Amino acid sequence: MTGHAYRSWAEDHPKGYVQRDEGLKESNPRLAQWRAKHARHEPVRFEPQVQKIIAQVVVEIAEERCVRLHAVSVTRTHVHVLLSFRSPACTCGALAHCRKNCAARKVAESVFIRMKRKIGQAAAKVKSTVGRRWLSRGRDLTPVRNRAHFDYLIRTYLPKHATVEGGIVRVYQ
Repeated sequence: MTGHAYRSWAEDHPKGYVQRDEGLKESNPRLAQWRAKHARHEPVRFEPQVQKIIAQVVVEIAEERCVRLHAVSVTRTHVHVLLSFRSPACTCGALAHCRKNCAARKVAESVFIRMKRKIGQAAAKVKSTVGRRWLSRGRDLTPVRNRAHFDYLIRTYLPKHATVEGGIVRVYQ
């Protein structure tokens, strides 16, 4: 699961931008300018103090929702959460991951929505803000395809967020 800080990935990003329900789009500086002009708040950047709180909230929600937390990575602009769960709600029988209409996938979505809400509340409390959006509306629920993909995420992809992007990474066994 990946969540981005509010306005951290603007439409003028060199790699393009993601439009909800439409996928990746080409960079669009004019649209970025228009959205920046009409935005309610400035872009969010997670400072180290807030990064630690976000990681703590992720742990608390994973325990609350009885899902297994494998890792969390928090940078100035986004949070990655690697978790797994077994759900009797699975109706699709998929071995790798549940399909979009499966009830178990809805469990994963509800966990992430809860995490986002609690992250926003915790960040607002620390920064003494009210009514501020901390995370963007969207989310990425890309499943881990296999053990090799999992190992890559744990050993390579997430650790780079600490070394290259100045974030924090916590891996749980």
